[in-house]
Amino acid sequence: MNEFNSNRSIGVTIRLVKRPSKGFWAILEGRRVDNQYFEKYKQPTDAVGLIQGPVSAILAASDIAEKAAAIQVAEIRGVCPTHMTLIAVYGDTSAVEAALQAVNDQLCDTLF
Repeated sequence: MNEFNSNRSIGVTIRLVKRPSKGFWAILEGRRVDNQYFEKYKQPTDAVGLIQGPVSAILAASDIAEKAAAIQVAEIRGVCPTHMTLIAVYGDTSAVEAALQAVNDQLCDTLF
């Protein structure tokens, strides 16, 4: 993905999947943490953004993404031995791109 930097300074990796395949969708939905907040989709969305990183960065990223565009954010279960966390940003392509760009731009400038 060329339009988003892999923001290594804070340990966050951002990926964009346009027009998710059936296999991708099945794997992702099988790993999504189910909760009352998330509105389930009857069909795959146009795009899914994936953001992986430390818990503090992921929490900030989810807040930034939801404020930036009309998307839904969900936690994705992982088995990463380094205790990294993954969230998925669901929505139409332009909204997911805007949310991921906002995360990329704002997390670079975050002071901890």
